[in-house]
This record gives sequence, C-alpha cells and structure tokens, in this order.
Amino acid sequence: MLLFISAMAIIALMLLTFRPAWGVLAILIVRPFVDTTWETPVLAGLKLTEIFSGAVPLILLVHICLPGAREQSLRRMPLRGFWLAWFAYVAVFSSFILYSQDVASGFNIFFRHVNGFVGFYMAQAYFAKDDKPKRFFWALAIAGLFPMAQGIIELTTGIHWKVTYGEGNLVRNIGLYHDAITIRYYALQTILALLVLSALYLKRKTILQLLGIGYGLVCAAVVQGAFSKSGTLTLGSWVLLWPLLLRRFKALAVLGVLALGIAVAYAPTIVHNFETVFGKEINAIQGDAGVERTFSGRWYTWQEMMAQWQEFGFFAKTFGAGQVATGAHNDYLQVLYHGGVVGLALYVTLLLALLTRIGRDLWKKADPFSVAALLVMIMWLIDTIGLVPSAYSGYQWFAWGVIGLCLRRREDAARQRAATVPEASSGSVTHRLPIDALQGS
Repeated sequence: MLLFISAMAIIALMLLTFRPAWGVLAILIVRPFVDTTWETPVLAGLKLTEIFSGAVPLILLVHICLPGAREQSLRRMPLRGFWLAWFAYVAVFSSFILYSQDVASGFNIFFRHVNGFVGFYMAQAYFAKDDKPKRFFWALAIAGLFPMAQGIIELTTGIHWKVTYGEGNLVRNIGLYHDAITIRYYALQTILALLVLSALYLKRKTILQLLGIGYGLVCAAVVQGAFSKSGTLTLGSWVLLWPLLLRRFKALAVLGVLALGIAVAYAPTIVHNFETVFGKEINAIQGDAGVERTFSGRWYTWQEMMAQWQEFGFFAKTFGAGQVATGAHNDYLQVLYHGGVVGLALYVTLLLALLTRIGRDLWKKADPFSVAALLVMIMWLIDTIGLVPSAYSGYQWFAWGVIGLCLRRREDAARQRAATVPEASSGSVTHRLPIDALQGS
C-alpha cells in the first residue's frame, strides 16, 4: 500500500513540475492517500507526508520565479502584499527555530506555514479563467471519495482502524488518519466543492445533482461521526448561510424538511451525541461547570503556555521564541510562539484583509464564488480557536486555494469591466460587454 501511494505521489509531483495546472489537480486528489502514511518513515527518517508537503511548495515557488503566462504572474494574485509579508516573516521565525532547536524543526515549520502562501497562489493562478474553476472543484470532490469511503465504512460497521475518543468517550470515525480534523476537513472540502459545482455547472444535470446530494449527505454523516465541535458548528453555519445569501429559499425549505425528518427519525441518538459533544459548554452556560472545562479543557494548556511566554525575554516575545508550538491547540497562540508579537500581528492583519475583501465582494454581489469564500473563511476562523489549521498543509491548499480563486475571479471581472467600458462608451458603435463582466463572476 505504501509503495502504491508513494508512486502516486511521485507522479503527482512530476506533473506539478512539468504540467503545473494538471499537477495541482493531481496533488489535491493524491493528498488524502498520502495522509494515511503519517506514521511511517520512508526516506532518511522522513515520512511521505513531510516529503510531499515540502516538495509541493518548492516546485511551485520555482514556477512562481520563472517567467510564464500573465495569468500565473504573482502580480495578478489578490492581496499579494499581505501574503508576501507573511511569507518573508515565516522564513525569519523558522530560522530562529532552526537555530534554537534543530534544522529539521526549522524546515518543518517553514514548509507548514509556507503551504498557506502556496495554497493561495496555486488555485487562482491556474484555474481562475473562464470555466477552469470547474476543474479545481471537481478535483476537490473526487479527492473526497477515498476518505469518505473510510468514514462511512466505520460508521456503518462499527469497525475502527484507529481508536480515538472525543467528548464522553465517543469513538471517533477517523479512518486511517492521525486525528479527526483530517477526515473532517476532507468531508467539508467535498461539501463545499459540491455546493459550487451544483450552483454553477450542474444546474440542468438532474442525475448528477441527485448524486451530489447523496454524496453530500454521506459527507455530513462523516462530519458528525468525527464528533467534532468545530466541524458541527461549521456545517451548521454552512447549511444556513449558503441558501440564505444566495436567496435560494426553496432549497432552505427543503433542507428544513429534511433536517426535521432526520431529527424525528434519529432524535435520541442526535440529542445524546449533541449533549455529549457539547456537554461541557452547555454546563458552563447553565452555570453547572467552570468555563475552563470548555474546549475539551484546552484552557489549561493555553494558560500554561501563556505563563511560559510571560517568562520569555523581549526578543523572544517580540520576534519569536524559537520553539515549535504546533501542539498549542490555538492558531494564534501557535503563531505567537513561532513569530512573537510581530508574527501574530502580521497573521491577524492577513486574516482581517482577507475577511474585508470577502465582505466587500459579498456586499457588491453575493454569487456562489463570494459565498464559498465566506464559508471557507468561517471554517478557518472557527478552527483557529481550538486547532492549528496553519500547521496542516492539505487543509491550507483547500482553504486558501478556494478563497484565492474566488477573490481572483472577482478581481479579473472588475479588471475586464474597467478595460471594456471606456471602449464601449467611445465612438458611435455600441459594444456588448462580456457575460462574465456583467455577472461579476
């Protein structure tokens, strides 16, 4: 199995090297297989997950530096100044970790964070034009087949390849992955891809629409089987926001009826699981337990890390402690350790810039691309509270890839309008604006 997955990874990396557009699709589809090899060293003590997560950004950074088509130019990337500032500082604080701990740790942190920059670049560079987004979202949907098969087998058979527990000792269905976040984000990634494909490219294809609905329900079941607070909150917000923002009230009514039917049929199980997963939060709201017991007791870890951070010197607090903090269970605390106050300020500024741009695009027009960007941003912000999403390379390829693609589509449409309108208004001949420009897609 390892040999087969390694061969797929090599082929995907070769495609990325020589045919980058096809290579991006390949790495997205292969990644769920690669993630099952998380505990097996394959070369010089490195695991395939580490090699793959390091090779992808290296190859794409070479493509960025080489002259190419205008669409792939870094100058066309939205919010490039914020991303380049973050990229540069990642290199700085990774060098501190390399010096303070060891070379492997420094490079590990560098590639983990740089995959965010690479993820944001690759989708908007190769799939923003014309109907090319369809290829990107199809790749995300296809990538979900393997992890969803694992999740649904565990859900239906009760057989677990790896036993991990959530709140109340609920056994999570995580397949062959390291933890619940992996299978859960693959499920949400697939749902997001299906939503976009259904809204833009499968409107008149009834059979594919029905298959997509079935596939989406499987993904929702896998999310619930992971017994994840953040996954449940993300899925709930998506179910409400997608039809509301796109004004698809019939779809919202159908979802309501479907949810009611499921609730009636499985009420005892749903109530039990909900009360178990969110039990500590419910008790805290009711005053029956302390707030520190919420978030699965992560408050204790955060307090301990903050107490340690207070003892650091001025340089460590400002520019980074030179310590690996991927176990912080909070993305902001992780970045504070890695990059100090400066790194945290840059990271928060980047997130605010992204959120502002997404909000501006939504205000102008709530189309499927702008709504998809918002949904993924909500998912990211929820996960930053109790997890470290910027430490997961595949998650970043999906999340920042979708957001980068959606922002680039809107920028290209605005650029096209700016170039076409003056021409249309000059002279006596009336010029028709391109459909994409009129739609703002």
